[in-house]
Amino acid sequence: MSELGTRLKEARIAKGYSLEDLQDVTKIQKRYLAGIEEGNHSMMPGPFYVRAFIKQYAEAVGLNSDELLEQHKSEVPVSVKEEVRPTLTPPTPSRRQTLAKSSSSGMGEIMPKVIVALFIVVILAVVIFFYNNLATNDPLEDAADEEGVPYEETDEADEEAPPAEEQPEETPAEEPEEPAEPETSLSVVGSEGETTTFAWKGPATRELKIEASGPSWVSATGPNQQELMQPARTMQASDSEAIDVSGVAQVRVRLGASSNVKLTVNGEPIEYTQDLITQNIVIQFTDAE
Repeated sequence: MSELGTRLKEARIAKGYSLEDLQDVTKIQKRYLAGIEEGNHSMMPGPFYVRAFIKQYAEAVGLNSDELLEQHKSEVPVSVKEEVRPTLTPPTPSRRQTLAKSSSSGMGEIMPKVIVALFIVVILAVVIFFYNNLATNDPLEDAADEEGVPYEETDEADEEAPPAEEQPEETPAEEPEEPAEPETSLSVVGSEGETTTFAWKGPATRELKIEASGPSWVSATGPNQQELMQPARTMQASDSEAIDVSGVAQVRVRLGASSNVKLTVNGEPIEYTQDLITQNIVIQFTDAE
């Protein structure tokens, strides 16, 4: 057993933790915890995980992880910087697609007005056409010309034909207003040990965003302990992950170093009420009416 492993084991025993208890706290498999205590680092997934697991072990039992690694750096393998996979984001619609949608919706609003205007113009043109034909082809005037008798038009003939009545322009029906976005509220239900429970009420569509400013173990699970992160892992500075929690009644987030992690729901930050390194954040969701 290495000196580093002996010191960690003594701290664990002083805390009253078994390896099973520590496994529940850190989410590190029991065989890796035993390997750290025995100094058997070859069984770890890689050098990077050796340092990450030792730091999380130390923080869980109340030791200063940075000071401990510095004192025993000869026993800890040098980590190799791992390639961070970029988070895939859904493609955003192009400007051409956006313009096509807006122009098509604009045409849909204008077309009924254009059709009504054309209909009125056609009716007026037909009325004017028949009126001109009646005025130029008066049968009484033609009969007078054939008999050689002058024909005097009556006053009624001098009266102008009444103008055609214009049909009222149809006004498009007003579109119903979209319902306002429901208000969001966040409150603290209570705290017990390392767990703080929050009650969140707001829109049915919601997103939990996890942003890391430094190394920290992070896991997120639903009501039936199903994993919401793919996978649960030690996040590094500038790492982030967005999780769709629409339709999820409750989510539990386990933080190995809470000061290095920021949580937001639909952009609203979750303020930690306990000054603990390792803690659990439980958020209970309710849809606003």
